Amino acid sequence: MTLTFLDLYNTCASQEWSMYDNDATKTDEFENSLVIDLNKAITEILYSYPFSFRERTHIIFTIPKIKSYDIPKGLILKDKQGVCSIKINGRNLKLISNPFSLEDKLGIPYGFYIRGSKLVLYPTPSEKFIVTVDYITLAVGENSASEEIFTLKNADDIILVPEYLEEMFKNAVISRTMLNSISSESDENYSAYKKQSETYYKQLVKYSKGVVVDKVVKI
Repeated sequence: MTLTFLDLYNTCASQEWSMYDNDATKTDEFENSLVIDLNKAITEILYSYPFSFRERTHIIFTIPKIKSYDIPKGLILKDKQGVCSIKINGRNLKLISNPFSLEDKLGIPYGFYIRGSKLVLYPTPSEKFIVTVDYITLAVGENSASEEIFTLKNADDIILVPEYLEEMFKNAVISRTMLNSISSESDENYSAYKKQSETYYKQLVKYSKGVVVDKVVKI
């Protein structure tokens, strides 16, 4: 099963106290206000926690005498010591804090710095190397052309969530959307959706971490 935006839209529209029709079959039938509210809830949830299913590896094939390359659209991962997960042939590159003092030279890169949306390698690669960048994607889904997207708008857009988490994610998004749509905390429905939102979010975080397997075999 793949969670589509159409499925999410109609499920949310069918909730009690929802003001929207829940029988949409195509993008043209979407209510813009609900599309906005759903996207807000999705980004609030996905960007609030470094879910492991959002981890990706960006691969760069260097070109001799070219030092700048596009960085991935996301947050570069760091280890507990704060070292960025940017590697060349499996070896970590060091962050250069003062790149303005560097002399131009060719060689095997051992360092890097970020300039705008570019990853700059130092020294400039003298030959072809493989650089990997581990990061957390900011994309929330994919369109019908399998391209990453950062907001959902079409009925057949899919959400980048593992199948076993789809139902939890759907529940978290719907309850958050309904909660955000209630303008007053004094509304009789506010506390119920607030409790649902917190519960589903905690479940999503808990089960996205995986299950610790007991390796002891008991007979």
